[in-house]
Amino acid sequence: MHHSIQIILQFLLIILTFTSSFIIEAQPPGITYTYEYPYKNGIPFQRFKERRTSLKNTHSAKSMIVSLSADSRNRQNDVDHPYRQNSNFLYLTGMPYAKSALIIAPGGIEYEGQISHEFLFVQPRSTEKEAWEGALMGLDEARILLIERILPYAELRTFMMKHLSGIDTVFFTGLPTSSIPIPLADKPLSVETIIKNDIQSTFPELYVKTTLPTLNALREVKDADEITLMKKAIDISIEGHVSAMKESHPGITEYELEALMEFAFKKGGAEDIGYSSIMGSGYNTCILHYTSNRKATMNGDLVLADCGAEYQNYTADITRTFPVNGSFTADQKKLYDIVLEAADSAIAEAKVGNTFRAPHNAAKKVLLKRMIEIGLIEKEEQLKWYFMHGTSHYLGLDVHDPGTMGTLKHGSIITVEPGLYIPPGSPCDQRWWNIGIRIEDDILIDSNGPINLSESLPRTTQAIEALMKSKNK
Repeated sequence: MHHSIQIILQFLLIILTFTSSFIIEAQPPGITYTYEYPYKNGIPFQRFKERRTSLKNTHSAKSMIVSLSADSRNRQNDVDHPYRQNSNFLYLTGMPYAKSALIIAPGGIEYEGQISHEFLFVQPRSTEKEAWEGALMGLDEARILLIERILPYAELRTFMMKHLSGIDTVFFTGLPTSSIPIPLADKPLSVETIIKNDIQSTFPELYVKTTLPTLNALREVKDADEITLMKKAIDISIEGHVSAMKESHPGITEYELEALMEFAFKKGGAEDIGYSSIMGSGYNTCILHYTSNRKATMNGDLVLADCGAEYQNYTADITRTFPVNGSFTADQKKLYDIVLEAADSAIAEAKVGNTFRAPHNAAKKVLLKRMIEIGLIEKEEQLKWYFMHGTSHYLGLDVHDPGTMGTLKHGSIITVEPGLYIPPGSPCDQRWWNIGIRIEDDILIDSNGPINLSESLPRTTQAIEALMKSKNK
């Protein structure tokens, strides 16, 4: 037993000796790292201030709004996943880094003899840390964000608990992590419940709310700067789809097509993908959120590519379905044209004042009629066998952006994405099996009529075949 403990201690000593070589105890005096705000020519800082003011003005003087940054997600040991800011927090502040928070006090809070309504909490700069991660935004640099008071992040909890007295409702704009799965528990650990219980144990009469409908309504309608960034994300995404189509050939793997797509995203200036790329071929086209992308394509396969680039945190969301060999079969073309007709009908209904469901209802009507005509189904209830999702969602900082789900408004951006998916074993003629088709475009709701921001990417079978054949010219 003593010998075993000795071996373990020796092993730990080796690990500590190895890892200590990666620890910087202190930086020499005088070293500074240059900080640059990462988003150039994006949302003006004044616009963030206008958003905070709008939010402040829609809440009572006895409320408090707390917006938290996203947490860092550990991948393994000391390696984190690439950081992505919480969208609500970013929308209100423009602050791109972790361990930061915003408090909006509509009634004002006296601090150092002055009444302020906005407080941003950030990490002070550290040369030791910046040697590893580069320069981050500290207290002085954060002044560019035009937030009234900048305080150290370590003071967040003390500050908030001190100033909740006299507040009747505190709103959280969206928690960084909503729940933590526990493998052997009956249900996950709810971060929302922990925060509510923690605050309400001290302030039992306080209402704690973790949704903020007024912020959802603000984010639903995009301003001119947001639309500019969205158009850039969409244009970059189109280049990716074109690249994948042009390089497609039987035998190419799904992951090679994914790599071609995402290389074009990076080359075009995108920081990241807006969501995990879906690149399904053959029977995988019938899986709605297929992301393994490991299969080799076969001659005669369709490829369903649902991929979007993220540019300055705004994401596109585009889907095209194309034949890997460059030519649709007669059956593939027949179903594709049905989905395209449904998409066009849905886009025509994406008008100011229409209900959010209007595009979906239009698409569903076309799909139902055409599917009965070709004998794939016999009655309306059977349509859900092959079309089982909605046609639209809001798009912006998130691929599924928040919104009111009410009438469509000028300045909103939604997707239109009808589809048909016929996996093997479906109760229909086998000629249709393994055909999955989705056509998705990003639509700007405009008072003069819907604008298809992704229409330059070929949508018809003829245009797709022409593009794919052009690779040899």
